[in-house]
Amino acid sequence: MQLQAQFWYQEGRFKEAKSEALRAVDTYEKVGYTEGLEVCRDGLQQIEARIEEPSTSRESDFNGEVL
Repeated sequence: MQLQAQFWYQEGRFKEAKSEALRAVDTYEKVGYTEGLEVCRDGLQQIEARIEEPSTSRESDFNGEVL
Protein backbone atom coordinates (compact mmCIF):
# COMPACT_ATOMS: atom_id res chain seq x y z
CA MET A 1 0.00 0.00 0.00
CA GLN A 2 2.79 2.39 0.89
CA LEU A 3 4.67 1.64 -2.31
CA GLN A 4 1.51 1.99 -4.41
CA ALA A 5 0.89 5.38 -2.80
CA GLN A 6 4.41 6.40 -3.84
CA PHE A 7 3.84 5.31 -7.42
CA TRP A 8 0.57 7.21 -7.65
CA TYR A 9 2.19 10.27 -6.13
CA GLN A 10 4.92 10.13 -8.76
CA GLU A 11 2.27 9.89 -11.47
CA GLY A 12 0.44 12.92 -10.10
CA ARG A 13 -2.54 10.82 -9.03
CA PHE A 14 -2.74 12.49 -5.64
CA LYS A 15 -6.24 11.42 -4.63
CA GLU A 16 -5.41 7.77 -5.31
CA ALA A 17 -2.12 8.20 -3.46
CA LYS A 18 -3.95 9.66 -0.47
CA SER A 19 -6.43 6.80 -0.39
CA GLU A 20 -3.69 4.19 -0.47
CA ALA A 21 -1.59 6.04 2.12
CA LEU A 22 -4.60 6.15 4.44
CA ARG A 23 -5.00 2.39 4.06
CA ALA A 24 -1.32 1.93 4.92
CA VAL A 25 -1.65 4.18 7.99
CA ASP A 26 -4.65 2.17 9.16
CA THR A 27 -2.81 -1.11 8.68
CA TYR A 28 0.32 0.10 10.44
CA GLU A 29 -1.78 1.30 13.36
CA LYS A 30 -3.47 -2.09 13.64
CA VAL A 31 -0.20 -4.02 13.70
CA GLY A 32 1.70 -1.48 15.79
CA TYR A 33 4.40 -0.71 13.21
CA THR A 34 5.28 2.75 14.52
CA GLU A 35 8.26 3.42 12.24
CA GLY A 36 6.22 2.79 9.09
CA LEU A 37 3.32 4.72 10.55
CA GLU A 38 5.48 7.79 11.06
CA VAL A 39 6.84 7.65 7.52
CA CYS A 40 3.35 7.13 6.08
CA ARG A 41 1.87 10.01 8.02
CA ASP A 42 4.64 12.31 6.78
CA GLY A 43 3.97 11.17 3.23
CA LEU A 44 0.26 11.67 3.69
CA GLN A 45 0.85 15.29 4.71
CA GLN A 46 2.93 15.80 1.59
CA ILE A 47 0.21 14.26 -0.58
CA GLU A 48 -2.48 16.42 1.02
CA ALA A 49 -0.38 19.52 0.40
CA ARG A 50 -0.18 18.63 -3.29
CA ILE A 51 -3.94 18.10 -3.47
CA GLU A 52 -4.49 21.58 -2.07
CA GLU A 53 -2.15 23.25 -4.58
CA PRO A 54 -3.65 24.95 -7.61
CA SER A 55 -3.45 22.54 -10.53
CA THR A 56 -1.40 24.96 -12.66
CA SER A 57 1.57 24.79 -10.28
CA ARG A 58 1.75 21.01 -10.07
CA GLU A 59 4.96 19.53 -11.38
CA SER A 60 6.53 16.29 -10.26
CA ASP A 61 9.00 17.05 -7.49
CA PHE A 62 9.06 13.62 -5.89
CA ASN A 63 12.42 13.09 -4.25
CA GLY A 64 12.07 9.44 -3.30
CA GLU A 65 11.57 10.18 0.37
CA VAL A 66 7.80 10.37 0.49
CA LEU A 67 6.15 7.52 2.32
